Amino acid sequence: MIKILEFLKDEAIDWADFLDAFLISGYGASMSEFEFEYQKNQRVSKKNKLNSKDLMIKRKRLQKFLSKLKHDGLIKETGKNRNKIFISNRGKIKLIQLKNKLPEKFYKKESQKNPVIISFDIPEKLRGKRNWLREVIRNLGFKMIHQSVWVGKVKIPEQLIFDLEKINILEYIEIFEINKTGSLRKAENL
Repeated sequence: MIKILEFLKDEAIDWADFLDAFLISGYGASMSEFEFEYQKNQRVSKKNKLNSKDLMIKRKRLQKFLSKLKHDGLIKETGKNRNKIFISNRGKIKLIQLKNKLPEKFYKKESQKNPVIISFDIPEKLRGKRNWLREVIRNLGFKMIHQSVWVGKVKIPEQLIFDLEKINILEYIEIFEINKTGSLRKAENL
């Protein structure tokens, strides 16, 4: 959704060109890769690159998603035959909300003597926030003991605590410092 709304924020574009560029660039493509494919598609037709049956299946799936965006009022159609799409004001607001949903993933690292353990049990319905937290603590230099247990000799930034509270997941997280590692060999080797 972010990629589609981000791409449409500047101008209305032709439906067919949009669909082709999106499908050719692929699901995990960055905005620059998507824009590159769109520009390339403007010059040269790439329809033969994908097998037609596969293309039809992917095209229907994307059209269904775009139809949902249109139904939700996030995109609109324009042009003589309603052959161009553009982001609506509501879509621009949604884009801002989606992009600002989670804080930055990088915090200032500060080493300390004793290992710190971060343990969390964030519900599945908050999966995006859980994945964000894993990325943040990995960026801080923590090592994974278990998917939801991490250890590192890193001081927890105060801003991280504020951000965890702001996005309402602090209640699912336990952070403690240890001074005797016991059988936790990974903490001894930090």
